[in-house]
Amino acid sequence: MRIVFFGSPGSGKGTQANELATGYSLTHVSTGELFRAKVLDSTRIGRRIGDTIAAGSLVDDITANYVLFKAIEGLNRFLVDGYPRNVAQARMFDVHLDNMGTKLTCALFLDVPIEVAEERLILRRTQRHDKVENYRRADDAPAVIHHRFDVYRKQTKPLIQYYSDRIIKVDGTGSPTEVTHKIVKALRKWE
Repeated sequence: MRIVFFGSPGSGKGTQANELATGYSLTHVSTGELFRAKVLDSTRIGRRIGDTIAAGSLVDDITANYVLFKAIEGLNRFLVDGYPRNVAQARMFDVHLDNMGTKLTCALFLDVPIEVAEERLILRRTQRHDKVENYRRADDAPAVIHHRFDVYRKQTKPLIQYYSDRIIKVDGTGSPTEVTHKIVKALRKWE
């Protein structure tokens, strides 16, 4: 099983991806975590990724593809969380998988109203303020959240049409457990 998992910022992708990866014995590949690790490395590519994320923009396609393709080398069962972010990346990923002699099983879209997603991001930032952390997510800053949703609407939402023949749309509202049950039910036809 090879799945890409996308949705708006704050849709709950990370939470659900962890559950699904465990439940289906898939390797969870989070581009957000990959990018944040690069930022912490303080390399030239890491600084460029960090500046991009802090501005609420998407990492450029060449960098995103390179980082992800390296991360999935040798994997046959995976769930990619947070990639692709646009149709160009989706096309390149399909070509890459084809070159590997495999195909994407399905694309999972977590559908959450923007107002709910924004509330979740604000709550996440508030909860992080209460903890001592080595790394704060710059993309959760209030000034950046609005820009992230604009980028999502323009660049990521068109993936719904691109993946129309292999998409699973799941209502991402409700408790994390309720959303997990909805996803598992929707995935049954793709197992």
